[in-house]
Amino acid sequence: MIVVRVIGLVLIIVALMALGSDALRSLEAGEVVIRSTSELWTLLNPGSHDAFMGWVQDGAPEGAVSPIATVMSYPAWAVVGVLGVVVAAIAALFDRKD
Repeated sequence: MIVVRVIGLVLIIVALMALGSDALRSLEAGEVVIRSTSELWTLLNPGSHDAFMGWVQDGAPEGAVSPIATVMSYPAWAVVGVLGVVVAAIAALFDRKD
């Protein structure tokens, strides 16, 4: 379970880095600039982002297209941070000794 806890911690750290990046970009631009999850994914690995978005448009179930597009437009720090907190919480639940 320690591996799952570390993965959660790494996701939280990445979220804080994305938040700091947005803060610096906003200071430089003089206005609020927030990087979406889609933009961050494109920066990290453009090929997998393009493949995933192609699957969403062509092969995903109809009911999943709109929610996926919505999540991809959310701020990257929020999406990654929530995933990190959820993973860390799940690890903490399984580590509890009753």
